[in-house]
Amino acid sequence: MATQTADEPEEAFGTEWLRLALRRCDLLAQMHSVSSDARWMISFAIQWAPFGGASAAELLERFGVSRRRFMELVLEGLAPKSTDVQKIRAMKSHLRTSLAQAWDVR
Repeated sequence: MATQTADEPEEAFGTEWLRLALRRCDLLAQMHSVSSDARWMISFAIQWAPFGGASAAELLERFGVSRRRFMELVLEGLAPKSTDVQKIRAMKSHLRTSLAQAWDVR
């Protein structure tokens, strides 16, 4: 069982996790640590995380990409930048791990 930090919600991909993840996404955008395109995709991925991700049809219609390519773009958008401070890198890493788990990226 993973150790939980004080600011992490108990339920994986529940309402609290969703709110926290969306706040983190907004913060990353405000800090110019993710692009506006990446923010849009990351936010969408977060919103669909509780459901195991969106369908291939939904992703093709909304973004014009396959499920695999969508997740590649999301994870690339959360890749650390050389200008990111350690806290931002940790936030991105946590979101990358959570979204990869929720969307069952292998």
